[in-house]
Amino acid sequence: MKLLKRLTLVATCCFAVSANANEINLATPGMDLAVLNMGNQGNSYVTVYQQTGAGSGNLGSFLRIQEGGNGNGNGNSNGDGNGVQEGFNTSTTDPYMMDQHPSGNFTRDVLFSELQSLNGFFAFILDVNETGNDNEIVLTNLMLFSTSTPTQNVDDINNLQNSTLLWSLDWDDNGAFQDNSIRLDASKNNNGPGSGATDLAFFINDDYFSSIPASQNNFVLYASFDEFDSGYEEWAHDTIAFTEPPTWVTEPSGMAMLGLGLLTVAACVRRRQVSQVKHSDNC
Repeated sequence: MKLLKRLTLVATCCFAVSANANEINLATPGMDLAVLNMGNQGNSYVTVYQQTGAGSGNLGSFLRIQEGGNGNGNGNSNGDGNGVQEGFNTSTTDPYMMDQHPSGNFTRDVLFSELQSLNGFFAFILDVNETGNDNEIVLTNLMLFSTSTPTQNVDDINNLQNSTLLWSLDWDDNGAFQDNSIRLDASKNNNGPGSGATDLAFFINDDYFSSIPASQNNFVLYASFDEFDSGYEEWAHDTIAFTEPPTWVTEPSGMAMLGLGLLTVAACVRRRQVSQVKHSDNC
């Protein structure tokens, strides 16, 4: 049996542009969606996404990240303490070379057979745990890989073994470094900041998954954050779809080109709906 849950996302005109030319500022009121055009493949999207009831054990997560140092956060009990919050999903029993949170099944290997696309996109959900007065956090990189070697433990994502980079926020399709980032505000969530409700959803065009080497059956998501100051950040995959296409504002004042024209902030002028398809435990 399938439960279809419909969530409404309202995106008003998105005219605000960050002072940093490569930063998508989704913390700005009314800016809730951006299109990610990395060059040769189809568009991908990132959007503010609110799914309630996403607390511990309910999100179906595969990666938790929590920095243990005092760099620009308050510090917590795990992580490498270098002031950068970063990690990737792995089932290794010793994930402390980065900041993966070893919480049972919440940080683990993922097979591509687990992932399902819908309407041409693979969806990845982010739940940040920023609380208190400072609810903003910056996603400084997101990288998706295929690999033939599960349960890896490396201290630098560039050392990931037997892997292929499928998609990156920082690297375009031609291999040029863009240094892009996404700022979000956890208090935008109707449930308030902290754990229990999601914050962002990435819709990655399935064109990027069309040429995975036959032997590379494992999926790896790497993420890094800045301006963090609370609990772990959590990633999950799910089946989510836009029920109607975005509508763009075409005049120059309503469209911001970020970086080298590879990231375009979308100005959405009408109500759109987001649908989440939840499968039973047997699916």
